[in-house]
Amino acid sequence: MRFLIFIIALLVAVTLVLICAGTRAVDPYEPAPGAYDGLTAEQITNLEAEREAARLIDEEVSRGAERVMMMEATAYTWTGNRTASGTWPAVGTAAVDPKVITLGTKLYIEGYGPAVALDTGGAIRGHKIDLYMESEDECWDWGRRTVKVRIIEEG
Repeated sequence: MRFLIFIIALLVAVTLVLICAGTRAVDPYEPAPGAYDGLTAEQITNLEAEREAARLIDEEVSRGAERVMMMEATAYTWTGNRTASGTWPAVGTAAVDPKVITLGTKLYIEGYGPAVALDTGGAIRGHKIDLYMESEDECWDWGRRTVKVRIIEEG
């Protein structure tokens, strides 16, 4: 009788192992096969950044920690100066009012993408944000607009 119970238990264990081996966790943020076909490297990089930002935002929302603000956004480019936090500005650098957003905070800005609050500015007071762009032309194209700013991780 013990031998029969042992055989049944062994068969159940083997069946469970085979079932588990056949399933794998699905990443809902993983693009479908062929989704990047025909895209440039820059487009793929932007999509990957947006995908990662979406994942981070969803993580925060699932913990109930999402914080979203509407802010007036402008753009700036190379000035030859370091940021208020001591880094050189680059795409993804945002200038903020540290009374509103703490320096070092990770953000996601609608229409711009992921950014980090690393700088301040003389005209950046209250719910205003200044986003670093690679060229003056990009700054003019951006102009002044109202955007949704999501706090991903407090600095």
